[in-house]
Amino acid sequence: MTDGLLLPLIVAASSLPAFLAARAFARDRRRLATLMRLIGFAILAGAIGLAWAGGDRTRMLAVAVVLALAVNGLGLVVLVDALRRRRGGPR
Repeated sequence: MTDGLLLPLIVAASSLPAFLAARAFARDRRRLATLMRLIGFAILAGAIGLAWAGGDRTRMLAVAVVLALAVNGLGLVVLVDALRRRRGGPR
């Protein structure tokens, strides 16, 4: 295995907890499960982007910024959903 694929493999492996959480929430909280799956897919897409970037630092930075925005944006949606559910608002 080349060293250029080590970082993308680590990032791809870090998507596993999101998919496991989605599976755990699948019965009770479908919306949360869907959001967790989207987070997992965003992380996988970031890993593919890092593999595509290779050793080019500019591309790697662009992929990292997009990945951070996507995952944190989805994380905010999860937080808002959890707060609404706690308050008894629309689900």
